[in-house]
Amino acid sequence: MIQTFTNTQNDVIRYLYNETSSQENAFIEDALLQDAEILDFYLDCADIKTGLDKIQLSPSDKAIDNILNYSRNYQPKI
Repeated sequence: MIQTFTNTQNDVIRYLYNETSSQENAFIEDALLQDAEILDFYLDCADIKTGLDKIQLSPSDKAIDNILNYSRNYQPKI
């Protein structure tokens, strides 16, 4: 079976997230050793993944204040 570069890119991303089998790992690791373009893609993706892992999302202070004000003033309709 012939692997296209797009499929290989998808495999590399799955590899980064530990979603590949041991057989796929061997294929990808071999490709990384033999193809500089795939290695560059892997290194770029690894950098991006590291950056994404560091992102911490949190609401703004205004959003928190709005939620707290709403909950303080909330009167259930019974």
